[in-house]
Amino acid sequence: MKATRFVLAAALCVLMLVAVFGLAGCGNKDVAIKVNGQVIKVSDLNAQLDQLKKQYPTMFTGADAEGRLLDFKQRLAENMINQVLIEQAAKQKGISVSDSDVQKQIDQLKSGFKDQTQFDSALKSAGMTIDQLTSQIKNQLITQKLVESLAANQNVTQAEIQAYYDKNKAQFQQKAAKRASHILFSAQDKATAQKVLNDIKAGTITFADAARKYSTDTATASKGGDLGWPTQAYVPEFQAALDKLAKGQMSGLVQSPYGWHIILVTDVRPASQQSLAEVKSQIEQIIIQQNRSDAYQQFLNDLRKTADIQYIEKDLAPVGKGGTTTSTTSATTSSAQ
Repeated sequence: MKATRFVLAAALCVLMLVAVFGLAGCGNKDVAIKVNGQVIKVSDLNAQLDQLKKQYPTMFTGADAEGRLLDFKQRLAENMINQVLIEQAAKQKGISVSDSDVQKQIDQLKSGFKDQTQFDSALKSAGMTIDQLTSQIKNQLITQKLVESLAANQNVTQAEIQAYYDKNKAQFQQKAAKRASHILFSAQDKATAQKVLNDIKAGTITFADAARKYSTDTATASKGGDLGWPTQAYVPEFQAALDKLAKGQMSGLVQSPYGWHIILVTDVRPASQQSLAEVKSQIEQIIIQQNRSDAYQQFLNDLRKTADIQYIEKDLAPVGKGGTTTSTTSATTSSAQ
């Protein structure tokens, strides 16, 4: 809603309420929920819902579309309540995030795109504005700092690490894999891709130098095209070409939805069971994160037990919690969290 509309709505609201009720209560039509007196706006909730609709349009169509829409709206509302509670708790603990911290995260995201235009296009496809992204990142950083403060200075024992390893050995089984590098060209640049391929074969340029010079994959170009060890399958066209190559072999031109690739297999790894020594530090971090997650969930549950949460929009309330006078909700958290 534009600023001018806010001003006009505010003026009308004051006049109507003073005349009819003799009360101040401006903006109630845009109040969905109150959390310890802090307002969650209907317009903000609807903006997030609209974003979901743009990202997953088919999810809200069909016979049960209305029911699914209400379910997601309630989940979003619960997530927004949780976020307000976390922000309030963080403020009480003196936890804050600077604008520069937020900007660093945005800059890091941008580095994965070719240019500002590509970044803006990705934002638009996700149904987000830069302001929404900024707010989302700020909330995430505040939550992260709070979570870290809840379980700080943890001392994970060797016994805990050993027990986790023994119970989760399958988690540390490495599948056979191929490490690859690639050079990516746009779909319209096949001629350049073919020329570069010929130059590499002729030895007039190395694969790594060609990747640094020509690849449009900015995340890997500076590393000579190195993709690292894969954690999941690549897109089908790329994966099919990779599967046919042995260590040291290079592909021809491979087309995928991303454009034209030249692929080089730089290493091959057989299937193996990682030893405890190899994964000790990894397990330690897993246990720390689990402890933080448990502490955060308990902290959030405790906040909700004592919070004054009023559902002004009755349809947003969990089952059995409807009405504008609802306060002190249960500790049940949204499954969308």
